[in-house]
Amino acid sequence: MTKILYWNIEKFSINKINDPSTKRKDRSLPSGIVASGNRSDLILNVMQANAPDIFVIIETTTGAGAEGTLINTGGSQAALDLLQKIRAKFGVTWMLVPPLIIGQSTLKEGVCVFFNSSSNLFFTGPFGWEGGVNPANVIGGGATVAYAAPWDTALPAGKTPTTAGIINGGLRQNQLAGQWLYDDGAAPAVKLEFPSAGERPPYLTTFWDAGSNRNIKLLAYHAPPPETKISAAGVDSLSKIREITTLLGAQDDVIIMGDFNVNLSEKVLADEAYDTLIADSYTRQINPTAASGFPDQGYICTTLYGTSGKNKAEPTDTRGYPAYGYMTQNSYDNMLTRYGDAVRVPVSSKITIVNLVAGSPYTKPTTPAYAGAKGTLVYTTAMETDRTAADPLAPVALLLPPDPAPNGNGGYAPNTKGVGPKFREWENYGVVRSTSDHMALIIDF
Repeated sequence: MTKILYWNIEKFSINKINDPSTKRKDRSLPSGIVASGNRSDLILNVMQANAPDIFVIIETTTGAGAEGTLINTGGSQAALDLLQKIRAKFGVTWMLVPPLIIGQSTLKEGVCVFFNSSSNLFFTGPFGWEGGVNPANVIGGGATVAYAAPWDTALPAGKTPTTAGIINGGLRQNQLAGQWLYDDGAAPAVKLEFPSAGERPPYLTTFWDAGSNRNIKLLAYHAPPPETKISAAGVDSLSKIREITTLLGAQDDVIIMGDFNVNLSEKVLADEAYDTLIADSYTRQINPTAASGFPDQGYICTTLYGTSGKNKAEPTDTRGYPAYGYMTQNSYDNMLTRYGDAVRVPVSSKITIVNLVAGSPYTKPTTPAYAGAKGTLVYTTAMETDRTAADPLAPVALLLPPDPAPNGNGGYAPNTKGVGPKFREWENYGVVRSTSDHMALIIDF
């Protein structure tokens, strides 16, 4: 199995994880250098809790440039800074696929794909890198070259194996790139849109998993916001990509992941988004709850309220465990999997929403008990805890079941004095929400 961590880290740029400023933007917040250090530590701690083999970050800022070329400025600095920190903490075998600009105008972003090359993984593209300001291109479209600085050490220089069935066997990994451009295979070929011109396309990276003798095709996608029929159509359009549908063999396993901007609890839009992929043998990993509304809906939500404004996060029991008053109603992030051979399908994918507020998995006792999936992998809260408390891993600013004792469902009564401001303090919810408005997902694939 390959463990894959995915996260929409909101506006991922250098100041998110390495801000040199010693000034405070607000009296209630730490300085830029302290805040960014806290966010950086939080990201690394998520990696450490359940060590992934691949770590995908979407919503990386890009700087100026043509689609298919390398990201630059703050986004590239963040990607390389995080790579350096990952290598320092987890080893020099960690690599990064140099992120490309995908999309146009205000909708463009980059996708960071980090991977541990000691996990029997070889990067195989599927596109090639032709250097300079040229966009990544199909292999054979032009001569490939190694990446120049500052990306020259991001990928291994070694060649991919020549095993039968591998994508781009025998090529140097540091001359390969992710795929950002797709067509319908007709003659002449027609470019695919997701769902219309200018919108972000998905980003495909491929790996040879030598331990399982398979190609991993990893497709990351950020559908256009806000949640509308356009975002649903964007997800549905993934089903037209030949590389993950008709052009698959027994050695090919595909995982699609992303922020699809379609709430699972909105049945009509969710059906429009996912039905075609599901009919084409894809398994959706997070699924609607049997009962509509909260508290059940909280078990699949993936987004968080802010720390200010009308809809700011609260530690109240208005929605029950685990959502309380800090989760939105939206389940936007998801994963879909398809295996080329049934023998590789795991008994459990261990899909888990990484909740750094209430913790994961969602196994606290509640009345009535929730009957659906609760996650598997363990993540403790990133909020302040009390080591002397009965539960030393519980956040001090949020009651969790069985509190209020003896058999409570957690949360404070609405309008309880002082609990909201304490909950939103930087040391508590503040640092979590400052890192992102989305929760990460992790899976065994």
